[in-house]
Parts: sequence; structure tokens; C-alpha cells
Amino acid sequence: MAVVGGLRPSFDRLRTNGFYVIYGNITPMNISRQAQWLTLLILLINAAAMFSPIINGGDSITYAALSQHIALNNDWANLVLDGKDWLDKPHMPFWITALSFKIGGISAFTYILPGFLFHLIGGYYTYRIARLFYGRETAWLSVLVYVSVYHLMDSSIEVKAETYLTGFIMGACYYWLCYDAQSKLKYLLLGALFSACAVMTKGVFTLITITSGLVCMWMYRKQWSKLWSVKWLLALALSLLFTAPEVIALYRQFDMHPEKTVFGQTHVSGIKFFLWDSQFGRFFNTGPIKNTNGNPFYFVLVFLWAFLPWVAVFVAAMVSGVRKFFVREAGERTGFVFLCGSFFVTFLLFSATSFQLDHYTVILFPFAAILCGKFLHGWLAQLAHGRALLVAQLMLTLLLVVLAVGLSVYVANTIVMAVVLAMLAALLVYGYVTRKQLRAGVVLAYPVFGIAMLYAFLVLTNALTFTASSVAHNANAQLTGKPEAPIYVYQMDIVARELGLYNRLSCFAVDDAAQLPQTERYYLLVTGEQLAQMSGRLGHVEQVAQGRWVIHKTGTFPRFLRLAKGTEPLEDIRIVLVDGAK
Repeated sequence: MAVVGGLRPSFDRLRTNGFYVIYGNITPMNISRQAQWLTLLILLINAAAMFSPIINGGDSITYAALSQHIALNNDWANLVLDGKDWLDKPHMPFWITALSFKIGGISAFTYILPGFLFHLIGGYYTYRIARLFYGRETAWLSVLVYVSVYHLMDSSIEVKAETYLTGFIMGACYYWLCYDAQSKLKYLLLGALFSACAVMTKGVFTLITITSGLVCMWMYRKQWSKLWSVKWLLALALSLLFTAPEVIALYRQFDMHPEKTVFGQTHVSGIKFFLWDSQFGRFFNTGPIKNTNGNPFYFVLVFLWAFLPWVAVFVAAMVSGVRKFFVREAGERTGFVFLCGSFFVTFLLFSATSFQLDHYTVILFPFAAILCGKFLHGWLAQLAHGRALLVAQLMLTLLLVVLAVGLSVYVANTIVMAVVLAMLAALLVYGYVTRKQLRAGVVLAYPVFGIAMLYAFLVLTNALTFTASSVAHNANAQLTGKPEAPIYVYQMDIVARELGLYNRLSCFAVDDAAQLPQTERYYLLVTGEQLAQMSGRLGHVEQVAQGRWVIHKTGTFPRFLRLAKGTEPLEDIRIVLVDGAK
């Protein structure tokens, strides 16, 4: 085990032989063991969502479709969507998902699985970094916070680029910390590899998140020479060298073909987009992809719900860390500087740009989790603390429980209510059994149960709602076992992509009736109104199925609840077999 600049003296000092002070009583309790069991519980609940038969809407379907093209065509250099060249994100997430598709077949499960595994990788390196700075017990508390943060749980199943990026960033940070302490080749190679994978996942801006903590730590230690030392210049050069697969792929797809039209123009350089437009162009809002609705406080508001149920703990950790900074040991101060640098530098950069999406902050939550873990370890071990945090966590738990139960009653789905009420019963039983360990229960365990209940409501309601009402899932069920013919989806691009993931038949999106075949047999997905308008222009038409389903699975939370309750208007969708030869 590497020791980062002597940052482990606190480990032995924080041992308490398994005894912690709980409201005036000396109660034998192994906090690490409790954190481990709670971590396992929340991971099992999180993992259960992998077995949903549907892929969540929006970006997830698009990313799965891009990966499907790679897997089916063995085309690892080109990103192609709906038959067109696609230039937005780097290749790494799609390579990983395509590999999963190649191994396990194309399905919702094989799309989600690698993302969940990278969620676990992020948790593993969160543990390793926390243990380097603060010891084993703090590390387990940090992991518990990590796995129970709402947005990290959701990201592990939603699976966007940030899901993979979190694992790569935490791995890179860990190995660079080890490399900073000991100049070993394995740390250099692994640090460079994880850094390069992060760059090939989201772009060169990820290096800021990876290095900001180190740079702040060096500045605090007055180790200015490290900024331009040969050791770290070599690390940077090797990291950039390892991004060669991405650069080569972009060169082959775009730079070698200036005649291709991308963003409405020709002579588009994929390498330039990767190095500049996709990163600095978005930051300064000068690239081809723009957003002018930024708000400097947007991510503060996002943090208030995305980091549940640990927002109050994070605030307390920051206040305590700043107030006690100069009375702590050197190793603890260094760890605090590293973690704050890693979190706040990128957080402020995100807040300064106009291009803002809530899932961007996911990559910062592991650092916040370690700060929370350090604070919780000290807080649980001491008696002389006020009740503010107890009250805050108890009120938060009550809010989460009321939301989960109240929303379940509102939606009125028997399965959802049964699961949520069973989890509520488990919370009550746990509270009774551990009533003599009230501090740990209120601050640590009860919020985990609360967020687990709300998460279970959301993912179960999502799966049941869209299994029953999404066009792609239900169309696939109707077409399974039918005579083979290509499928054309009229003016529903996202449905065509999703249906193509579920059904082995060729699936095409069309925007104009003139694009439909004239002489062959095919299935057509179309709304009832559109089918009536096409009457007489399609040849022989035989209806295969009809249903009232939803096209777009994304939208506002109230719309989601209306869909779950069955009060949201649905589209009249027709599936017809068209024979142009008749």
C-alpha cells in the first residue's frame, strides 16, 4: 500500500477498538461493519434496476444505438447514428458498450451492465483514495456515501458518459497520488492509462478534474517545482500518447474525408472538434453545439437534490474542515486541500459556463463523499456534538420516506406500493433493533433507507410504466414471431432507434412518406392520424396491431407521474404490414 506523502498517521490515531460513544453510553459497534452492510444493501437495490427490460429515454437510447452499429458491423472507428456520421462525444463509452453487446448480445441489460460495473470501479477507487488519506473506517463510510448518493445511483442505470468517466477519473486520481509519493513505473502507466481513457470518454477538460487536486496540494505544500518537473511532464506526455486510438479514429472518420457534411458544413476536422470545439467551444459557447441558458447557481441547486441524502453532512463537513483546518495534523490538512481542489475547481468551471446539464456534476461526487466520510467518522466517535445534524438528517429521512410513500399512493400501483411499504417496514424494524445506537442510525443508516425507498419507487415505477406504455417495447412484443420484413418508423426517430435495439429485424426511421419502399413488404409504425393521411398511397395495408402508447419517455416529473397513474394522454399508434407489390 502506497503512503501519500506520509498521509496515514491518522489511521492508527482514529482506531477506537470498536467502541463508540452513543448518547452517553459506551456501545460496542464496528462502524466499518455497519457501513459495509449498508453499502451491500444499497448496491443490491441499485443493481436490481439493471433487470429492467427497457432502456431509459433520451441520450441512453442514442448511445446504445451508436454502440449497436459498432457491434453489428465491427466498425470500431466510425460513430454512425441513423446511417449518418455522428460527431459529439469521443468513442470510449461506445467501445465499452459495443464490447458488452458483442459478448452478451444486444439488450437493455447488456447496455446497463458495463455502466454499473464502472460505478463499482468508481466506488473502489473512492475507497482507495479515502484510505490513503484517512484510514479504513473513513474509507468505508466514504464508500457508503458514494453508493447511496441519489444521482450516482441513477447514473449507474441511466448510463451516460459520466458513468464511465467517474470510474476513470477516480482511478487516475488514485494512481497519480501514488505516483506523487513513489515514482514507480506501474503508477505512471496506470495513471496515464486511466487519464487517457477519461479523455477518450469526455475530452481534454477531464484532465482539469484529474489534476486540480494535485495542483492545489502542491501549492499548499509550496512544491511549485512539480508543476514543470520532468516526472510530471512525462506523465502528461504519456497520458496524451495513450489517447492515440481516439485521435486515429477521428482522423479516419472525418479528417480523411473533408467532403463529409457535419453540422451543416464540409471540411470539418474531427480532431479539432475533439481537442477544442467539444470542450473549449462549449465552455465559451463558441462551438457548433451551444447553450445560452446558463445560470451561475444552477449546479448549486442541482447539488441540493442530486447529492441527497448527504447534503447536510457535506455542508457540516466543509464548515468543520475550514474551522479546524489549522489544528489538524499535516496529513489531514493535505487530504482536505486535495479533495476540495478536486471538487471545487471543476464545480466553479461548470458554474461559469453556459452549457449546463445536471449530470455533469456526477464526476465530482466521489470527492464530496470522501469529505463526508471523514466528517462522519469523527462525528460518530465523539459525544460533544450539537443536535443540528441529527435534526437535519432525521428531517431529511422523514421527507424522503413521505415522498416515497406519498408518491406510491398517488400512482396507486400495487407492486410499487408493496415494495415501498416493505422497505418502510424494514426501516422501522432496523430502527427498533438498533435503538441504542441512535446517533449512528439517525445520521448514517436512516437516510440510506430513505433514499433507497425513493430510488426504488422511481426505478420500479419507470420500468412498469414504460413497459406498459412505450411504443418501442410494445411494438417489439407485437412484432415478435411475425413474418420477417424490414420495419419503418414514421417521424419517430427515437422510437426507431430503440426498437432497433430490441428487435433483430432491420429498423429504419423515415421523415417523409416518399422515403418508404414502393414495391416490397414492410412493417410501418405510424400514428393513426398519419396513417389516415397516407390512405391510398401505401398499396395493400394490413393492420398488425394498434395501441395507445407514449412516444417520448423523457419530460417533466409531473408528466412522468401522470403517465404512471394513467392520466396522461397517449398516442394512437398503428403497426401495419404494407405490401407495395399488391
